[in-house]
Amino acid sequence: MKKFLMCVAAMACLVVAVSAQTAEEKQASAERLEKLRMEQPKACGVQQIDDLAAKCKTMADATLGVAAVTETLSTGDTDALAEQAADLTKRLQGIGNDLAEATRMMGGAGEALGSIKNPMKIKSATKALNYSKEVIALVTPETAYQGKVVAAMVSGQ
Repeated sequence: MKKFLMCVAAMACLVVAVSAQTAEEKQASAERLEKLRMEQPKACGVQQIDDLAAKCKTMADATLGVAAVTETLSTGDTDALAEQAADLTKRLQGIGNDLAEATRMMGGAGEALGSIKNPMKIKSATKALNYSKEVIALVTPETAYQGKVVAAMVSGQ
Protein backbone atom coordinates (compact mmCIF):
# COMPACT_ATOMS: atom_id res chain seq x y z
CA MET A 1 0.00 0.00 0.00
CA LYS A 2 2.87 2.34 0.85
CA LYS A 3 4.42 1.81 -2.60
CA PHE A 4 1.08 2.50 -4.24
CA LEU A 5 0.69 5.79 -2.37
CA MET A 6 4.25 6.80 -3.26
CA CYS A 7 3.51 6.06 -6.91
CA VAL A 8 0.34 8.14 -6.82
CA ALA A 9 2.22 11.01 -5.15
CA ALA A 10 4.99 10.84 -7.78
CA MET A 11 2.45 10.87 -10.60
CA ALA A 12 0.68 13.86 -9.07
CA CYS A 13 4.00 15.71 -8.83
CA LEU A 14 4.76 14.98 -12.46
CA VAL A 15 1.35 16.20 -13.60
CA VAL A 16 1.92 19.41 -11.68
CA ALA A 17 5.41 19.71 -13.22
CA VAL A 18 4.06 19.54 -16.73
CA SER A 19 1.30 21.98 -15.83
CA ALA A 20 3.84 24.46 -14.43
CA GLN A 21 4.11 26.06 -17.87
CA THR A 22 1.43 28.53 -18.83
CA ALA A 23 -0.90 27.96 -21.74
CA GLU A 24 0.73 30.89 -23.56
CA GLU A 25 4.20 29.35 -23.17
CA LYS A 26 2.96 26.01 -24.45
CA GLN A 27 1.27 27.66 -27.43
CA ALA A 28 4.36 29.72 -28.28
CA SER A 29 6.50 26.57 -28.04
CA ALA A 30 4.16 24.65 -30.34
CA GLU A 31 4.33 27.47 -32.89
CA ARG A 32 8.14 27.59 -32.74
CA LEU A 33 8.39 23.83 -33.14
CA GLU A 34 6.11 23.92 -36.17
CA LYS A 35 8.26 26.61 -37.78
CA LEU A 36 11.44 24.61 -37.03
CA ARG A 37 10.10 21.83 -39.27
CA MET A 38 10.78 24.02 -42.32
CA GLU A 39 13.00 22.58 -45.01
CA GLN A 40 16.64 23.60 -45.23
CA PRO A 41 17.39 25.47 -48.45
CA LYS A 42 19.65 23.87 -51.03
CA ALA A 43 23.37 24.52 -50.88
CA CYS A 44 24.32 27.84 -52.42
CA GLY A 45 27.97 26.99 -53.10
CA VAL A 46 29.41 29.43 -50.53
CA GLN A 47 31.15 27.35 -47.85
CA GLN A 48 30.52 29.65 -44.85
CA ILE A 49 26.82 30.04 -45.64
CA ASP A 50 26.32 26.35 -46.40
CA ASP A 51 28.10 25.38 -43.16
CA LEU A 52 25.92 27.79 -41.18
CA ALA A 53 22.73 26.44 -42.77
CA ALA A 54 23.82 22.86 -42.00
CA LYS A 55 24.59 23.80 -38.37
CA CYS A 56 21.17 25.43 -38.08
CA LYS A 57 19.45 22.33 -39.51
CA THR A 58 21.27 20.22 -36.91
CA MET A 59 20.09 22.58 -34.14
CA ALA A 60 16.52 22.52 -35.42
CA ASP A 61 16.49 18.71 -35.53
CA ALA A 62 18.00 18.46 -32.04
CA THR A 63 15.45 20.91 -30.66
CA LEU A 64 12.61 18.91 -32.22
CA GLY A 65 14.11 15.73 -30.75
CA VAL A 66 14.21 17.16 -27.24
CA ALA A 67 10.62 18.35 -27.63
CA ALA A 68 9.51 14.86 -28.67
CA VAL A 69 11.20 13.28 -25.64
CA THR A 70 9.77 15.82 -23.17
CA GLU A 71 6.32 15.28 -24.69
CA THR A 72 6.67 11.53 -24.20
CA LEU A 73 7.91 11.98 -20.63
CA SER A 74 5.02 14.28 -19.78
CA THR A 75 2.75 11.23 -19.78
CA GLY A 76 3.88 10.46 -16.23
CA ASP A 77 6.46 7.68 -16.63
CA THR A 78 8.76 8.54 -13.71
CA ASP A 79 11.17 5.67 -14.47
CA ALA A 80 11.69 6.95 -18.00
CA LEU A 81 12.13 10.48 -16.66
CA ALA A 82 14.91 9.37 -14.33
CA GLU A 83 16.67 7.59 -17.20
CA GLN A 84 16.31 10.47 -19.66
CA ALA A 85 17.03 13.47 -17.41
CA ALA A 86 20.80 13.41 -17.85
CA ASP A 87 20.51 12.79 -21.59
CA LEU A 88 18.08 15.70 -22.01
CA THR A 89 20.40 17.99 -20.09
CA LYS A 90 23.33 17.00 -22.32
CA ARG A 91 21.23 17.53 -25.44
CA LEU A 92 20.19 20.99 -24.28
CA GLN A 93 23.81 21.89 -23.51
CA GLY A 94 24.79 20.68 -26.98
CA ILE A 95 22.11 22.84 -28.57
CA GLY A 96 23.36 25.79 -26.53
CA ASN A 97 26.92 25.19 -27.76
CA ASP A 98 25.71 24.87 -31.36
CA LEU A 99 23.72 28.07 -30.95
CA ALA A 100 26.81 29.95 -29.76
CA GLU A 101 28.84 28.58 -32.67
CA ALA A 102 26.12 29.41 -35.21
CA THR A 103 25.91 32.95 -33.88
CA ARG A 104 29.68 33.25 -34.27
CA MET A 105 29.50 31.80 -37.81
CA MET A 106 26.85 34.37 -38.77
CA GLY A 107 29.48 37.12 -39.07
CA GLY A 108 31.60 35.16 -41.55
CA ALA A 109 28.53 34.16 -43.53
CA GLY A 110 27.44 37.80 -43.78
CA GLU A 111 30.87 38.80 -45.07
CA ALA A 112 30.79 35.94 -47.56
CA LEU A 113 27.41 37.11 -48.83
CA GLY A 114 28.84 40.56 -49.46
CA SER A 115 31.65 39.13 -51.56
CA ILE A 116 29.39 37.22 -53.99
CA LYS A 117 29.29 38.72 -57.48
CA ASN A 118 26.96 36.27 -59.25
CA PRO A 119 23.32 37.47 -58.91
CA MET A 120 22.00 33.89 -59.04
CA LYS A 121 24.24 32.86 -56.16
CA ILE A 122 23.23 35.94 -54.17
CA LYS A 123 19.59 34.84 -54.25
CA SER A 124 20.26 31.30 -52.98
CA ALA A 125 22.84 32.51 -50.46
CA THR A 126 20.42 35.11 -49.10
CA LYS A 127 17.74 32.45 -48.79
CA ALA A 128 20.13 30.18 -46.85
CA LEU A 129 21.24 33.06 -44.61
CA ASN A 130 17.63 34.04 -43.88
CA TYR A 131 16.87 30.40 -43.03
CA SER A 132 19.77 30.38 -40.58
CA LYS A 133 18.67 33.65 -38.97
CA GLU A 134 15.15 32.32 -38.51
CA VAL A 135 16.33 29.04 -37.00
CA ILE A 136 18.57 30.89 -34.54
CA ALA A 137 15.69 33.19 -33.62
CA LEU A 138 13.42 30.17 -32.99
CA VAL A 139 15.91 27.88 -31.24
CA THR A 140 17.03 30.50 -28.71
CA PRO A 141 13.71 30.88 -26.85
CA GLU A 142 12.71 27.25 -27.46
CA THR A 143 15.87 25.94 -25.81
CA ALA A 144 15.26 28.16 -22.79
CA TYR A 145 11.67 26.92 -22.58
CA GLN A 146 12.73 23.27 -22.91
CA GLY A 147 15.31 23.77 -20.16
CA LYS A 148 12.55 25.13 -17.96
CA VAL A 149 10.31 22.15 -18.76
CA VAL A 150 13.05 19.60 -18.04
CA ALA A 151 14.00 21.35 -14.81
CA ALA A 152 10.36 21.39 -13.70
CA MET A 153 9.97 17.69 -14.53
CA VAL A 154 13.11 16.72 -12.65
CA SER A 155 12.32 18.84 -9.59
CA GLY A 156 8.72 17.60 -9.55
CA GLN A 157 7.17 21.06 -9.61
